[in-house]
Amino acid sequence: MKQQGSTKTLLPRLSTSLVAISFFILVACNDTTATAEQAPKEAKETIEKTVKTAETKIVATKTNDDKKEQNIVLADASSATQPNTKPATPVPTFIEGTHYFEIFPQINTDVVKGKVEVVELMWLGCPHCYHLEEDVEKYVKNKPDYVDFKQVPAMLNPVWSKDAETFYLAKLLDPTGEKKLMNKVFHAIHEQGRRLKNEDSVKRYFSQLGVTASQYNNTKQSMAYKTILNRARQIGAGSQISSVPSFIINGKYRTSPYTAGSEERLFQLINMLTEKEKK
Repeated sequence: MKQQGSTKTLLPRLSTSLVAISFFILVACNDTTATAEQAPKEAKETIEKTVKTAETKIVATKTNDDKKEQNIVLADASSATQPNTKPATPVPTFIEGTHYFEIFPQINTDVVKGKVEVVELMWLGCPHCYHLEEDVEKYVKNKPDYVDFKQVPAMLNPVWSKDAETFYLAKLLDPTGEKKLMNKVFHAIHEQGRRLKNEDSVKRYFSQLGVTASQYNNTKQSMAYKTILNRARQIGAGSQISSVPSFIINGKYRTSPYTAGSEERLFQLINMLTEKEKK
């Protein structure tokens, strides 16, 4: 009877051990488990110890994963709050009386209300004006819509005045700029060494560009030609310039690549002054 009681007592223990063994095999099949040769008590202790170790590893792994996930989130949040932006280029400081000069009295402009006029006073024979032409064209292409840009030939002496006539002949004979007569005249003087210093040489050159004698004569005798030449004289005299290229902003300010500090700074200064005048 005692033996039978012992057997009844042992059976629940074995059942519990078998359930624990089955559970452990599913949770941590790679760790050492109790064997069938071990005593039930030893097996139970071994199983409980191993399960506890496995649970500890699982908790530790989960904690590490949570920390990694938190670090990833924090990293993402950091990158979101700190965008990858390049440092802004500092805007130069321009001083009136050094980099640009106010004109007294101001020159009347030819623009409608809401527009700001920018005039480049230049000379066809000036190598500096020719060198600057590419930057001028880039500026005109990208200028704000409220800016009205125009080139005006300066007439500081009889030679410059003669070249001013050639300048406006090219402008009026090609009002849309489609034929690029003005660019061709500029190029001929500085790249081909053409000397367009008298009436015959100018007329001959324009005929080579496809301009007929009647077109040439009619343009030179037109009221538009005389009016625009007279206006150029007024702007040149009112600007008080002594050299070219010079720029007049809205009839109020005068500057040049030399006074601005460089060609790059020149256009930065023009943008600053035109924005100021827009207000």
